Amino acid sequence: MCGIAGIVHFAGGALDRVDRARRMSARLRHRGPDGSGEVLSPWAVLEHRRLALVDPGQGAQPMQSPDGRFSLVYNGELYDHEALRRRLPYPFRTRCDAETLLAAYATWGADCITHLNGMFAFFVWDARLRRGFAGRDPLGVKPFAYRWHEGELAFASEAQALLEGVRARPRHWAMLEQLVAPAFSGVEAPMFEEIEYLPPGHCLEVSEAGPVTRRYFHYRVESTPAPVPAPAELRDALGRAVDRCLTADAPLGLYLSGGLDSTAIAAFSRHRATLPAFTVAFEGMADYDYDRSLIVASDDRPLAESAARDLGLPLRQVEVPRSALAADLERVSRTNDALPAWEQEIAQDHLAQAAACEVKGVLVGDAADETHCGYHFLLDEAATASPRAILERFGSVPIRSDVLDDPIGHFARKYSTWTNPDGDRAARLAGTIGLIVDRWLPRLLHNGDIHAMRWSLEARVPFADLDLLRLAQAIPAATALAGGREKAHLREALRGVIPETIRGRRKSALPKDQGAEPVYRAEAARLFTEPPAVVDELVDLRRVRERLRSPAALHERERAAIFRVICLTHFCRHHGLA
Repeated sequence: MCGIAGIVHFAGGALDRVDRARRMSARLRHRGPDGSGEVLSPWAVLEHRRLALVDPGQGAQPMQSPDGRFSLVYNGELYDHEALRRRLPYPFRTRCDAETLLAAYATWGADCITHLNGMFAFFVWDARLRRGFAGRDPLGVKPFAYRWHEGELAFASEAQALLEGVRARPRHWAMLEQLVAPAFSGVEAPMFEEIEYLPPGHCLEVSEAGPVTRRYFHYRVESTPAPVPAPAELRDALGRAVDRCLTADAPLGLYLSGGLDSTAIAAFSRHRATLPAFTVAFEGMADYDYDRSLIVASDDRPLAESAARDLGLPLRQVEVPRSALAADLERVSRTNDALPAWEQEIAQDHLAQAAACEVKGVLVGDAADETHCGYHFLLDEAATASPRAILERFGSVPIRSDVLDDPIGHFARKYSTWTNPDGDRAARLAGTIGLIVDRWLPRLLHNGDIHAMRWSLEARVPFADLDLLRLAQAIPAATALAGGREKAHLREALRGVIPETIRGRRKSALPKDQGAEPVYRAEAARLFTEPPAVVDELVDLRRVRERLRSPAALHERERAAIFRVICLTHFCRHHGLA
């Protein structure tokens, strides 16, 4: 729901920066084509682009308190805002959750962040104290990037907007992380030097002394036996979470893969509305041998069709032609300012483009696997013993030896601060899940947001509901993986809610084009002849070219590696990174 941007200048020169702030906002127009607004003062310029899903007539931003003290720009949805506003002594003028958030800050100050249940990134300027406050939701569904330089704070919903008026410089270690450890990349910092991300579950206070961040939410699963939420309690909480996500004054839909999570959301949504469902298909999906696949376990289409039929939902099949793949590679590279990490981002892009033709928001199953132990590799002792085993499972781009002589080992050591290799199985699992929630999940959520908002579509995440997260944290991994099944406790909670064929289905990733190799080879031959300097400095292109000269078919890890180098090449050219 929107794009936000702003410049705060503590020496009183904000009005001299209005043109730059407006150009930053223009870069975010795709996030909010329904309207724009700004607040101007000598100390702060706030810009807003609106995608109107709630109270479209009255919810324009930036929003100011009646006395003019507080000004807010906000991106997201507060799922419980109607209940929250009943607790607030405030003269409400709209039905919009933005005003609920403004009232919460005016009432509780920085402590308001602990009262919010939803997905959000926001900034509040206090004109009386000349201080700013920003907050980001617990899991990082909504983005917040910022730059502090010589008494000036600039912020925006996307890092690329902060390049306005600034020479883009590559952050080499972040690019290396995308090449070697894509699932954990693009979270700690953007790909551009001097720009930072406010981490998930953090807030930021800024004064003339500079920005100070603090963590207000920390997701950690139980590693020891504890009272475990009953399946019925978990089921009811998910139902309420879906219900909250259905509040809108604009049409909504949902993504439906025929998997456990998306089908559960579809099932719980039926009592409020019959939502159109969208599923994606690539050429040759039905004929592919999925025993050869690393993470895509089956063809989604038959199961999505079955789920839609059983639930009485209209299903939209989104066909992705291979003839468009070269253009798709360039588009997702330009769109994703954290650099594309997975080939499945092409599926996300096409799903969002198709859905945006009919609806303004979609409910998605993101965050379920990470918070309910949905990954099959969690059952593998080796994969939970060290981050290295997880990285090796997915493969790495060849890196120049003068840059890193052991790329996987380098990043495995970095991530080992989360894990507990000397602990028992429960402790190792808890550590691995902590790494997945802190680093893997925000990357996945970033991709979901940025590809949806590229087409002015809001992706709502019921599994990120705070009440549901609190229950998930109380489920020990041993219970979540009982009987050698991923998401065992959630599966039990959904007994009788979704069809049994889907409730028992093994986790399968979003589809990708398994026949993409010829396109990748052609694009690599075209792009790697004169690659950008950054690509040449980081990637061992000699080894890459050598492999591509071989007629032997690329295995899945190699295809994924070539995908990432192609995307890095497009990214560097688009942003002028030398």
